[in-house]
Amino acid sequence: MDETFEGASMRRTFHGETSSTPTHTRTADTRSTHTRTGTMHSESESGSEYVPRFDDYGDEHSVVPLRRMRSSQEALIPNDESDMDVITGWLYNGPLQRAKYEDFSTIDWIYESTKARHYKNDLRVQTHVGIKGRLQLLADSSKSWIVLLAVGVTMGLIATCISVSSQWLIDVKGGYCRTGFYLNRRFCCWNTDTVCVDWVTWSELFRVHWHWLDWLLQFIVFVFDAILFAGISTFLVTEYAPYAAGQGIAEIKTIMSGFMMRQFLGVRTLGIKCVGVVLSVASGLSLGKEGTMVHVACCCGNIYSRVFKKIKHNEVKRRELLSAASAAGISVAFGAPIAGVLFSLEQVSYYFPAKTMWRSLFCATAAAVTLKLLNPFRNGKLVSFQVTYDRTWDLFELWFFVAIGVICGIIGMLQNRLTLYLMEYRQHSVLKNFARGEVLVVALATACISYMSVYLRADMVTLVSNLFTECTGQETDGLCSRGDRTGNVFSLLVTSVLRVLMTSVACGLAVPAGMFTPSMATGASIGRAFGMVVQTLYENHPTWRLFGACRPDVPCITPGVYALVGAASMLASTTRMTVTVVVIMFELTDALIYVLPIMLAVTVSKSVADAFGKDGYFESIIHLNGYPFLSMDQEYVLHGTSDELMVRVSEMTVVEANGETLESVLKLLRESSYSGFPVVKSKSSLVLVGYISRSDMAMVAERARVSSVYSNASPCCFSRGNIELPMAHAQMLDFRPWVDATPITISHGTDVNLVAEMFRELGVRYVLVVHHGALLGIITKKDIVRTVRLHSRNQARSEMPYVPVWLSSMVRQTHEPVQHRLPVFSSESRGL
Repeated sequence: MDETFEGASMRRTFHGETSSTPTHTRTADTRSTHTRTGTMHSESESGSEYVPRFDDYGDEHSVVPLRRMRSSQEALIPNDESDMDVITGWLYNGPLQRAKYEDFSTIDWIYESTKARHYKNDLRVQTHVGIKGRLQLLADSSKSWIVLLAVGVTMGLIATCISVSSQWLIDVKGGYCRTGFYLNRRFCCWNTDTVCVDWVTWSELFRVHWHWLDWLLQFIVFVFDAILFAGISTFLVTEYAPYAAGQGIAEIKTIMSGFMMRQFLGVRTLGIKCVGVVLSVASGLSLGKEGTMVHVACCCGNIYSRVFKKIKHNEVKRRELLSAASAAGISVAFGAPIAGVLFSLEQVSYYFPAKTMWRSLFCATAAAVTLKLLNPFRNGKLVSFQVTYDRTWDLFELWFFVAIGVICGIIGMLQNRLTLYLMEYRQHSVLKNFARGEVLVVALATACISYMSVYLRADMVTLVSNLFTECTGQETDGLCSRGDRTGNVFSLLVTSVLRVLMTSVACGLAVPAGMFTPSMATGASIGRAFGMVVQTLYENHPTWRLFGACRPDVPCITPGVYALVGAASMLASTTRMTVTVVVIMFELTDALIYVLPIMLAVTVSKSVADAFGKDGYFESIIHLNGYPFLSMDQEYVLHGTSDELMVRVSEMTVVEANGETLESVLKLLRESSYSGFPVVKSKSSLVLVGYISRSDMAMVAERARVSSVYSNASPCCFSRGNIELPMAHAQMLDFRPWVDATPITISHGTDVNLVAEMFRELGVRYVLVVHHGALLGIITKKDIVRTVRLHSRNQARSEMPYVPVWLSSMVRQTHEPVQHRLPVFSSESRGL
């Protein structure tokens, strides 16, 4: 956020006191201050411990012996030299202390960006010291690259383990390898071109020769394993890591915007996510593992960033690294490092500076190279459904690609609506109390239905790979069979319908899983069926004018390409991604010639889906769960002014700058649930002095309460005012280091669209409404989010006349907020 907060940082350099002093002048003052501080340290070693005292503008006035006169902050913190530096530092370098951000709160982007900028300035100052300072700057700069390299290598290892282990569990449902139980069917039959004698089915193991009994035994083992794997997966999630459920991309988008969700990117969540996704995919649920790789990569980025203190306590830097780490997830999921960078830019990142793109590419490349070296499929492919085409396409096929885009756009929209409707129904019904039982029932039903169809019984990665593969002249069975082409088309269409239904049901279950692969499987089935129909028309009517560009000696229609276009269209309609989807398909096929058909179909599909609502799957999940997220992609046209939106001062609790005691502060914290308090000169004038968050106030007050230095009658100071610091050293409790003396303020009557832009672009948590310096009210991010969502619902209702009645009802229900619980919003908001 460096560029965004350039102006704000100048205002807050000296704890928010606005000054006309140029930035470079203050930097020089800071440099000289560091020199003087180092001198004091050397003097303290000889027995004379002194530190300079500065006024509000950083000018030195006197030298105060700390041992004979300790301030309130010094009394709250043990007498340690490093702690003394922190305490005295705020006088010349702004607020250096903040309480730890609470769970489900938003970070202060301006404060974090300013703190990061000061840290960089300190490092630049050290480069003038000599070779030691330059080496320290180099070591500091390399920490981010070390973290990204570790994330990339780790993701390559994790992706290999997940792919190999999930495929082995999938194959175990049908049998085992005689030469090695740990081998899946593909590796067991590696050098076999005909019948594989080393692979033993369960009916062969028990010497069952009757056909119907053979089928029944395989069916029982298939269903039993599906229930077992799904049961273990949901038990691990619900018992040890609830945050591991689902795909996690919606939550990551919210975290990137500044929201705090502790343990969502923790070690336990990472472990359960990796194990659980293997089990849930192996169970046969209509879920994939590719989408979860983004969550896994961000977990790795968060864990590795804790190693370095500089990154651990810098929320802005951590989010830059998480943004880069998310690219590694897509890189190993689809073998597409470039698409990973674009995914981070298009979907995940809330703020994406140019340097983050370079870091994303580095992390994605490291992950792809590691996966390539490990070669999990022993064929040189990064993912198992990579294909190549040696045929081109003709101009007349563009009409068919457009038709596929329209069909997949509608079906993808319906799948999203049905998924969200079922998720909301779970939250309202008794199903929310039986998460494990629901998973077992769905796994049972899915296994029973899937076993009846060869397209549903096969794992989705194998299915997508087969649908993408073009037929050669020697292949005459399966999808390449001419005699059974009508039956294959019908089976693929039925598979598509069932896949949509099963995916909609499975996406809200308490298991780790994603919806990328199921969506691609649905679109590929539709596209392959469409291509087979076009191929049949050409073979039966080659003289039609439509097929005039086809040459008789070369195959004209390639159904595999139609499957590729369908998969891209379906993925675009569900996620609303465009460029990322096109690049994913390009990197999967290595065929630049098919970029234009894919781009056309993706554009049409997204446009059709947008006609029913701008939100994709991830944005809809954010709205359903009530996360405080303001999208950077959408434009809001709101009506009203700040006066209509703000919480008036009569409904708030304010703090007097110099009229509070420790007892009144503790009482205020006990009796109110507000997350922050405006500081005013007096309750009669309401002249705004600053703002202090509840967490900071509680931290200081609690330390003072347990200290022997203070009593309940100790005065509290929240403003610099006219109080001299030496007069209050004995018992005054000084809150000034934690008070934001320059909060973002707006005048009354400000247009609400401008207010929304401030929250979205600046990342602020609150703005205070004032009139000639007097406080009128406060607007929080919660208020803006509520207003935006109300506008979205009203806009959706206004578009309902163009939608069928049965679909209109579903769309309205999925746009309504969850009423039985309050959404978890961030910090500075009033109680509801």
